[in-house]
Amino acid sequence: MSTLGRLVLIFWLFVVLIINSSYTASLTSILTVQQLSSVIQGIDSLISSNDPIGVQDGSFAYNYLIEELGVLESRLRILKTEDEYISALEKGPKGGGVAGIVDELPYVENFLSNTKCVFRTVGQEFTKGGWGFAFQRDSPLAVDLSTAILQLSENGELQRIHDKWLSNNGCYSQNNQADDTQLSLKSFWGLFLICAVACFLALVAFFCRVYCQFRRYDPEPEEQDISEPESARPSRRTLRSISFKDLIDFVDRRESEIKEILRRKSIDSKRHQGQSSDGQPSSPV
Repeated sequence: MSTLGRLVLIFWLFVVLIINSSYTASLTSILTVQQLSSVIQGIDSLISSNDPIGVQDGSFAYNYLIEELGVLESRLRILKTEDEYISALEKGPKGGGVAGIVDELPYVENFLSNTKCVFRTVGQEFTKGGWGFAFQRDSPLAVDLSTAILQLSENGELQRIHDKWLSNNGCYSQNNQADDTQLSLKSFWGLFLICAVACFLALVAFFCRVYCQFRRYDPEPEEQDISEPESARPSRRTLRSISFKDLIDFVDRRESEIKEILRRKSIDSKRHQGQSSDGQPSSPV
């Protein structure tokens, strides 16, 4: 009901309006991005389409796509360097590039790490065969190397090496890419800060005004002696203790009621001052 309360309410309405608009815009953006995303969701959708597919020069993926998955050889594009990877993906199938690249997972992770995850992988791994080391038959190195690899895998060192060279450099997984565009409380910290400052200033102004009004307010005006001089009243007020209940009762009063009481006190004070000046005895001549 007060002016300060209305001021705080205006700030809160402004914050709610911004949050509502931001939520609507974010939801619209998320739905739009989902509609505009690539139709390629994995190896199955890539094969079923008629778009060109990129493969690394000399990789087993070339023969695997043709012989195992039945992809036409005319659809395959041989790529040799990372620059050709980037160029083919940026052009896309309509610009003379490729819709996707099928490659071995270590090469893919290295490519994503070097390009700061501008591109992403889709779908799941469709082969589970790992890399291996070939030795001559009955070579003693095969046992030693296998044992060393098992030890590195058991103590976690193998995973740490993988994370150091392939998973760092600020590269995030494809499942967390949409999280960067979602709104959170950190997105609105400025609005909440403005509201907090407005509420704090309003509370400070309110308590200062209440304090100033309470100093002029007498919770028991009927007990005062009207005939008592005005100059004697402040000293009497200072001697009389004011309880915390008097302050609470004063705060609970309506602002219009307080202003009316203070206005009457001001009028009464001026009236008593006028009577005091008119009633002063004159000295004999």
